[in-house]
Amino acid sequence: MMLRVTGPPELYEEARAAGMQFWEQLQSYAIRNPMFQSSKRPIYVPQDAPRMVQRMAELSMSAGVGPIFTFRGALTEYVGRIVARSVPELFVTCGPDHFVVAKRRARLPVHRAADPGGGGLAVVVKPELGPHGVHSSIGSEQGGDGSDDGVVVVATSCILADAAAAGAGAILAKGGRGSLRAALSYLRGLEGVHGGIVLRGERIGVAGGLELAA
Repeated sequence: MMLRVTGPPELYEEARAAGMQFWEQLQSYAIRNPMFQSSKRPIYVPQDAPRMVQRMAELSMSAGVGPIFTFRGALTEYVGRIVARSVPELFVTCGPDHFVVAKRRARLPVHRAADPGGGGLAVVVKPELGPHGVHSSIGSEQGGDGSDDGVVVVATSCILADAAAAGAGAILAKGGRGSLRAALSYLRGLEGVHGGIVLRGERIGVAGGLELAA
């Protein structure tokens, strides 16, 4: 995994140390509780677990999935929140996950068209949302079959965005004409999710108050 952090070069060591700290905490806890890294269903963790582990368990449970689905988002957010103490504006990206602290409205590309002349899809980052997380599985292997099917979720947390995307993806994987509508309904019902996009074949649905840009 590679983290991309927008910010001055002097933040490199701080970001690196934060990433290593997260990894060590998670690895140490997984040795104590192997189910944490293997269960696809929600699990409880004790109160003496590291705070980030508790947060992964809590938010994944609210979405009805296992905490392992939130690993990449948790890493992105953990590093982002530590580095954000030093800068007023920040983007941290790790694969499909983005942690955002913005001072002004901006476009965040969530899918690039295969055809260079075909544009792509972006969500508008809104400063009034405060720090938030974005997950996009459109056009990736996580979207199901490498096609353009997939989910974009904007939430109060990268962890929640990951968990919600996993839940919506599971609904889409069941197939059927009603799966897109069911995935949108699922996203609307999750507290902390600002909005989402569900793309299935030539059909696209939007949940919540997302603002899209081409």
